[in-house]
Amino acid sequence: MFGRKNSKIKFDARNPPQEILQNQQSYQFIHNFKVHFKRGVLQVLANKMDVSVNAATPQLPSLQTVTDEFNRRMVMSDANSNTSGRYTLSSFHITNIEYKESMALAYSNVGVTAPQETPQPGGTQSLYCRNCGNQLQPNSKFCNICGTPL
Repeated sequence: MFGRKNSKIKFDARNPPQEILQNQQSYQFIHNFKVHFKRGVLQVLANKMDVSVNAATPQLPSLQTVTDEFNRRMVMSDANSNTSGRYTLSSFHITNIEYKESMALAYSNVGVTAPQETPQPGGTQSLYCRNCGNQLQPNSKFCNICGTPL
């Protein structure tokens, strides 16, 4: 997901291990939740969706952050649906947000190559990630798509 030379540590964000707490800046954190929701009052059983939230700290994100990510995904999925009601406003009722697990992704510098620079007309240069090919800003330190340090 983030390159071949990265290590992934699964942990419980309600009680993060000391190893992670002492060196937070070396990790990218992903917190996974299961969101239970209903589309209407008459729906008997709730639907479930896995929601992952990226964070810079090992602490659990707020429920509002999880809800915002859920809403963003639902709006995007409705825009791509072929249902007859796709032009109506989306309405969902969240019945439960269940914490599942967290992961800390540690980056190693072994095998990571510098971004490729290509000259552009007008004197500006664009950077590209060697891992995924994403075009980057000149002052980027990490790829915003795959997370590879530059």
